[in-house]
Amino acid sequence: MPDIRYVVISDLHLGAENSILTNLNANSYEINATIASPVLVKMMDCLRDIISKNEGAKKPTLILNGDIIELALTTTNNASMAFERFLEQLVIPETGEPLFDNQVYFLAGNHDHNLWERSRDYHYIEYLRTLKKDEVIRSGIHHTNLFNPPYVPENLLNALIQRNPHLKNMQVWSVYPAYGVLSDDKNKCVIFCHGHYVESMYSLMTNLRSKIFPNRQEPESLEELEKENYAWVDFFWSTLGRSGSVGKDINLIYDKMQDPAEVNIMIKNLAESLADSRKNMVTRWLEKNILHEILNFTLSRMAANERNEPAVVLTPNAESGLKMLMERFIRNDLMATLDGIVPENLSFIFGHTHKPFQEIRHFENYPGPVKVYNTGGWVVDTMHQQPLHGASVVLVDEHFDTVALQMYKEGKHAITLEQLNNVNEKTCDFYERINKIIDMAVEPWAGFSAISATEVDIRYKNLATIAKSDD
Repeated sequence: MPDIRYVVISDLHLGAENSILTNLNANSYEINATIASPVLVKMMDCLRDIISKNEGAKKPTLILNGDIIELALTTTNNASMAFERFLEQLVIPETGEPLFDNQVYFLAGNHDHNLWERSRDYHYIEYLRTLKKDEVIRSGIHHTNLFNPPYVPENLLNALIQRNPHLKNMQVWSVYPAYGVLSDDKNKCVIFCHGHYVESMYSLMTNLRSKIFPNRQEPESLEELEKENYAWVDFFWSTLGRSGSVGKDINLIYDKMQDPAEVNIMIKNLAESLADSRKNMVTRWLEKNILHEILNFTLSRMAANERNEPAVVLTPNAESGLKMLMERFIRNDLMATLDGIVPENLSFIFGHTHKPFQEIRHFENYPGPVKVYNTGGWVVDTMHQQPLHGASVVLVDEHFDTVALQMYKEGKHAITLEQLNNVNEKTCDFYERINKIIDMAVEPWAGFSAISATEVDIRYKNLATIAKSDD
């Protein structure tokens, strides 16, 4: 019978106050990362239960598919402590053995992109140490190959792991921005990617450059796309929020963006403040109104991101972005890596949008339909219930068959098992096996839904309070 070979999770946002996997003090939105969140404990209980049913001796591999720790909206120490609480759960209590294989793969997201920057800098320094005096120095890497990549150690996460004796042999490797596993006959493939480039705001530098120089060559590979945009992604989405008192204000701005009224107030105040330095009343009036229009366009667009569109799993912008990501960047990298071959049976697993779903998609120049899974996210982004928001854990077996364990959706806190079947494809053995071994009526499964519902409700109220505050 097929065993679980890979466990894929993303968008934990550990350390963020709006993550239900970050522990909060009672009746407060203050983080207390010295204790594991009740949702985190129960989630890991569920994973331990299902992994314990594997029949073979090989432990599954953990894929951390981006935005694992929060580096944009909290401090590094809070994020680190929250990640340590996660690490403490990666153990089988009865034996003290690690729950997962010792090789963990981490794909940075936009909120922890700075980890990739640190990793690639370390990789470059280590490369320089190997050179002889007269050797030519090559440029640093901006991506890793889809298959058999250079394994770059993720030093911050590894340093935290070493503080946990039960994980002393575990190693986290950075692979970015996509990582694939492939069958021996190259016919079946699963690709993991955080997926922030499905939203156009993350490729802002590419878009601006194309507007200024419309005849220039567009990026064709993941490496080229990352080279053009890494500084922007790293600055605004993974670094600025930790910049002292300025970072606290940035965090407040993020939270206020969840309330349209607060966005309008911010725009008005900022436009007036920027125009106040002018002494001429007419000039000041003109500047204020022009600035108001500019800020309304930029800040309002940032506020209306993918997670704030409740009616669809992907907005038209993200649909277009996913299409480009798959038809240009992923396909070109597949072709270059596999000598012109695109696997016929392909699954693509991404996160980022915080809205879990699974759908069969048809992309141009692929030999068959693609199974697309989104792992959602464990954070509350809005002050009111969003039925499409929630989180999944995606499971992959040794034959690269894939199922999604949908842990919750807001307003529908019930665990479901989801699969995708191509035309004329029967229910896979992996789905049938997982479906049989999970008993939703008993612990830990029965208790997870109640705890997740409670913690989500607390974040709604906290976000409403924070959005109205000025500090």
